[in-house]
Amino acid sequence: MLDYIRTALSLIFAISVIYMLLDCKSKYQKYRYPVWGYVVVVAAVNIVILSQYGYIVFMEYYPLLIHLPTFLVFAFLSEFKLIKVFFVHCTLVGISTSFSMVGLLVSYFFDSSRDVVNIVSYILYVPTWWVIYKHLRPVFLYMLRNTNKGWVAFSLIPLSYSVILYSGGRYNLDEVDIYQVFWSVLPLSILAFSAYYVVFRFFQQTREQLELQNEQNLLKSQVTAAQLHFEALEECQEKTAVYRHDMRHHLTLIGSYLADNKKQLAQHYITKVEKDIEEIRVEQYCGNYTVNLILYSYISEAKAAGIQVETQINLPDENTVTDMDLCVIFGNGLENAIHACKGVPLEK
Repeated sequence: MLDYIRTALSLIFAISVIYMLLDCKSKYQKYRYPVWGYVVVVAAVNIVILSQYGYIVFMEYYPLLIHLPTFLVFAFLSEFKLIKVFFVHCTLVGISTSFSMVGLLVSYFFDSSRDVVNIVSYILYVPTWWVIYKHLRPVFLYMLRNTNKGWVAFSLIPLSYSVILYSGGRYNLDEVDIYQVFWSVLPLSILAFSAYYVVFRFFQQTREQLELQNEQNLLKSQVTAAQLHFEALEECQEKTAVYRHDMRHHLTLIGSYLADNKKQLAQHYITKVEKDIEEIRVEQYCGNYTVNLILYSYISEAKAAGIQVETQINLPDENTVTDMDLCVIFGNGLENAIHACKGVPLEK
């Protein structure tokens, strides 16, 4: 019974982590009923085979009965390329299988008890799941979304490891030689995880460098936007000083119109003055100073290009999104919109 529980927990662990790493939520919501129908059919077929041929035969054909259907369903659910799905799938096969190998090594000190193998496997599932979710998932997703080359070579690491683990006993722990595990599988495991560590460190450093580059680009954009905003404020200040100086003349002229009972001319002149004053006002799009600089820069560029812009921006005083991320979001969105509008032919 403990073997059945270990196998079920291993499958649940692997499927949940693959789902998490491949970020399948959106597509799953759309196709959840066909997916669950597929799962029910596969489960029914496996239950029949297990009951007819027994646990040992079932585990011998485990890659065909479980690994292949699992890969196919995630290949359908995931937005990533097949080779990336294959890499994640093989990685989880290797990790989940390694739990049994660790259990075998520990059981060596307890008269090779099968119960010890199962208990050790049970213990490893939850903390490993948490470590992957907390620390490895961001790097995994970054790799999947930003790297399109080298995945065949990357996949050879978990594929080779999984094949060697399977060939050691075909998932039948009774057929596994503990000495082979110690002298062959253990060094191989260390080598495989070392390779993973090097790959993850490489991508983590690349990610940090790109984030630093993005921050530098954002700072340059902020400096440019601040300079533009400062120039606009200077111009506004100069025009305000002129209007302040000429205000007496404006009031005198308006008073003369009213004295001569020329209300329409007075109203027309007041409207013109209001329009001129409105034009010298520096637009304030939101209360966030940093975001406002970026918005002012791109919206000014859009208006200079003859693009009509309407804004309605409501940012809360406190939010979980950093100013840098907000600037990147608004900046990229406005930049793409400006480029798209420039490509639209004018109506004649």
